Amino acid sequence: MVLLGIIAIAALGLSGYLFIKNEIFVAPEPTPPDPPDGGLILVGLWDDLAKNKEYAPYDTDATWRLEFDNNQYNDSNYISVSNNNTNFKLLKEGFYKLTLLLYVNDLVPGGGTYWFYLYRNNSINHCIAKIGLPTSSNYQVESSVFVKSTGLDNFLIRAYCTGDTSFAISNSQSFNQLSIEYNQ
Repeated sequence: MVLLGIIAIAALGLSGYLFIKNEIFVAPEPTPPDPPDGGLILVGLWDDLAKNKEYAPYDTDATWRLEFDNNQYNDSNYISVSNNNTNFKLLKEGFYKLTLLLYVNDLVPGGGTYWFYLYRNNSINHCIAKIGLPTSSNYQVESSVFVKSTGLDNFLIRAYCTGDTSFAISNSQSFNQLSIEYNQ
């Protein structure tokens, strides 16, 4: 009995020591890093997007530029818009997050692949969205891309169909929006 009592007291003492060592005197864990879009500030917001066919070579129903209208917010320290609201320049050097919400309609099911490209200085920079062989005549695009700007680059968003098929975006603007955020 005495031997069991000594073992029990020793076990109790060891477990108390381990509890204090591992639970009370533990160094605090480092805080996790911010999420990739933490610290973003809104610098531009458009609630009305349209099909623009005024500038060659993007002047057909199968390839056109996206026009940004109904500007809800535009911080001119960060963004400059030109060419009938189809081009924009990100003025401050750094990373930007572009988010595009777009309701595309008049798609031909199985008739082609539909693309939305972000162009930088007249060259493809990012594929914002790809609609491959749609099964319906409507599609909701919801996409975000991060872009590093030098402060000198010109950007535009081009819509294109490989099937050379006419397509459009919804006239109901409650589905369409472009936002631009700057990473502080």
